[in-house]
Amino acid sequence: MNHSDARLIDDRELSRHGIRRIGDRPGLRSRERTSGGVLLLGLNGSTAELHVDTTSAYPDHAVFAFVEAQAVWSKLGDEPWVESEGGLVIAPHGITRRLRWSGAWRFIAALVPRPAIASFVPALPPDASTYADRRLLDSSMQRFIGSLLDTENHASAIEQYAIEQLVMEMSGAVLLDRIGAVTGQGSPHTVLRERAIAVIAQQCGDPSLNPSRVAHEVQSSLRQLQLVFSESGNSVAGEIRRQRARLAHSLLVDSRYDVLSIDQIAQRSGFNSPMSLRRALDEAYETTPRALRAARRA
Repeated sequence: MNHSDARLIDDRELSRHGIRRIGDRPGLRSRERTSGGVLLLGLNGSTAELHVDTTSAYPDHAVFAFVEAQAVWSKLGDEPWVESEGGLVIAPHGITRRLRWSGAWRFIAALVPRPAIASFVPALPPDASTYADRRLLDSSMQRFIGSLLDTENHASAIEQYAIEQLVMEMSGAVLLDRIGAVTGQGSPHTVLRERAIAVIAQQCGDPSLNPSRVAHEVQSSLRQLQLVFSESGNSVAGEIRRQRARLAHSLLVDSRYDVLSIDQIAQRSGFNSPMSLRRALDEAYETTPRALRAARRA
């Protein structure tokens, strides 16, 4: 992925992203934009059939897709066609389907590295989920991605970085917002835990963030919040550490932060010391700061 500006792509380039047109119906229009590890795709046309396999093309990426269509059917392998609803599709492990569209349609998708969103929720759901109802957050994400694909303006290096970070953060927030529906749980404890995780994800770079402050932010007692996290096998302090590790990971794999020392990366990520950073990275990713940088350079 190396095209930072939005551009039209042909069928051959589209197939490299795991999407192949079946038949020769004219009128398919495809656009792409990449920013760092994030790929944005936009397709639109009239009645058509596509084979989509992002799982093979991008095995380490989750897919957040927005589908607008008069009618759409999908199938997996030799299974029968099933009429599908449009709306938001969250596929943590990619999409592998044949899709058949009737009438005018548009498909907008963000392919996001899975580690960038995995830390937002206790566990990623194993299967793709579709949501016909629309919420403010995912509608805003759709408009943001659509505007990036529709403009041909050149993106500067800092704009590319900002786009990548914004898409990853929006993806994680959408997943967090929907995880109750994904797991089928919507208890008060689940809601409280999700609100706390959202606060931690937003403020983890602040070294003064602690469990007491998180409890205050979500208007809960610390004892109650600790109980809620213990039910999922975690703790408030452990979630803070995990989110800080996520932030440090994103800085260490980005060449633009090579000018920062490991000590400075630790400070920016909310850790009190490089040793705390190393322990958290080992726990969350089974790696070290230097190993992350060495792997990217290699």
